[in-house]
Amino acid sequence: MKGLARAVVRLSAVTLTVPLLAFGPADRIAPTHWAVVIGISDYIHLEDVEGGDLPGPEHDARRVRDVLVMRAGFPEENVRMLINAEATKAAIQEGITSWLVQNARPGDNVVIWYSGHGSQMWDEDGDESDGLDETLAPADVIATSTENDISDDEFNDWLGMLPSENVIVFLDNCNSGTGTRDATPFSRGRLLDRDMDRIEHPAGAARRALPTQPQDESGFDAGRTRVLELAAAQPFQMAVDAFFPEAEGREGFYGGAFTTFMVQQLWKAPEDVTYEEVFEEAYEALKRNRFQQDPYISEDVDLKSLPLFFVDGATSGRGEMALPVTEAGGRTATLGAGLALGLTPGSVFETDGGARLVVSTVGQGSTRTRIASGSVSVGDRARLVSFVYGDSPLLVNVGSVETRLFDALTQELIDAPSVRLIEDEADFSHLIVRRRGDALRVVGSDGFLRHAEIGVEPADMARLAGILRKESAAKTLGDMENPAQGFGFDVRLTGSRASFGIGEELSFEIESDRDGYVTLVDLGTDGTVAVLIPNADDPAMRVRAGQVLRYPGGDLAFQALPPAGGGMVRAFLTEEPIEVDIPRGEVYASGGVDLAAEITEAIEQAAGVEGDAVRLDNWGTASVVYEITN
Repeated sequence: MKGLARAVVRLSAVTLTVPLLAFGPADRIAPTHWAVVIGISDYIHLEDVEGGDLPGPEHDARRVRDVLVMRAGFPEENVRMLINAEATKAAIQEGITSWLVQNARPGDNVVIWYSGHGSQMWDEDGDESDGLDETLAPADVIATSTENDISDDEFNDWLGMLPSENVIVFLDNCNSGTGTRDATPFSRGRLLDRDMDRIEHPAGAARRALPTQPQDESGFDAGRTRVLELAAAQPFQMAVDAFFPEAEGREGFYGGAFTTFMVQQLWKAPEDVTYEEVFEEAYEALKRNRFQQDPYISEDVDLKSLPLFFVDGATSGRGEMALPVTEAGGRTATLGAGLALGLTPGSVFETDGGARLVVSTVGQGSTRTRIASGSVSVGDRARLVSFVYGDSPLLVNVGSVETRLFDALTQELIDAPSVRLIEDEADFSHLIVRRRGDALRVVGSDGFLRHAEIGVEPADMARLAGILRKESAAKTLGDMENPAQGFGFDVRLTGSRASFGIGEELSFEIESDRDGYVTLVDLGTDGTVAVLIPNADDPAMRVRAGQVLRYPGGDLAFQALPPAGGGMVRAFLTEEPIEVDIPRGEVYASGGVDLAAEITEAIEQAAGVEGDAVRLDNWGTASVVYEITN
């Protein structure tokens, strides 16, 4: 993210005796914010099964409301919530075409956030090349009929009635899903379980596309340039509703993968960050956490380059990330955000008045703290200043694996405390090992395939153990994220490419708002951890604020090597260079989970540790994902 956060005065902190809206929308002069937030977990006519009810959307909606009101400065009365049975087709239509149309004015910022199922219906006007209209599934949707669906054409008509040209639409659903995905207890696809072959085919409708045929666009927005759409997945992909565990996987919450990481980034975003920049941060967070879906943002819409929730002639009410104190008494205080921010016990907040708050417990929508020093009042705002990074292992479910293979795998991992095998199939796991035919496969908690064609003999468990060690290394590095980064730091592939054929050359560009030393770590397509910077030739590489550092420099470049697959590069910026043990005669250090742990420990030491909590004000992180193809 670009730029430094700056302090602003929040007008909402002043108690007014006459609310602004008492004058009515016709008399209001200053632009403001409006939102309709929709979250549907409990569908009226659907069962609690895959393709039916969803555990996450109602929680999504509440977390979205919290970040809009507490962080972005939306007046609470300007946010209409439609949750579960409240979110019928008629209610959604009324919220947009009546409530928003009657209250919003030109220049206002309007947000519509939908979290729930998507689906498809037969195209009746011939505007869809695949013969299908994409739809949203309101609470009263019927699986065997599309009469209550909200088609893309209908939704676009509703958007066209809004008086503002500053409309942002977030869609956390999917309209098709061609990827192979296993059912797991820890995720569900946000695609309505519907067989289009059983839906009456209207006369004159186009022929139905094959289920595996990708579509070029979602259908929503219809090319308008005054509506910005941010969506959870590509039109041919599955967006998932997932379980997000706390440390050790014991507690946690359900939520849309896209919404969860988008809300985290909205909380963290400094005042001048754009929609495109916060989208990129959320995208990177999804990939760090190994989700397969690829969110997208409207391409040719000027709004994506504007600051978040911008309204002309008004401040956003946003400075650096700070949580409001919602309760205070004795030596305890409650903050207005919880598990969705990834907060951990022992982490430390500081108020503008200098009080220090130590996190004791983290709930769904609030965080309980102990006042370690100073005094706190309701309405104060607290900044996260240090963070406790959990030492949670990679949890691997082997409940369906036969005993002889389990025993062999346990023996192979006897010296790997970073991997924990879980036998109860109902307990949360990051990865699940399952047998299909004459081979084992490894799937993520989201149900998508990670590794396949692993043998089913005890001797094959050495290979599986190696895979799990490398997955553990990736998790260790992926978890090392600064949750309160206050400056811009970016790593990207030169030329903005993301896909490379085997043998092609690639290089990186690194840019920072601050001076600092760069650590660059590759999580390769085979799971190997390789430290690109520092190395034997460049033991300390410094980047200057505002300058772009190209690496390797000159005519040098890295070469894309097999195997084909996805990889990720993690970048860290610290005030002092870190040291990594490089084998004699080698240029780069490479390895697995032990090297990953060495890197994260070095980053923590460079940042500074107070007790168990790592300082957050003097270091930063960034990521870039890539693909190597055959």
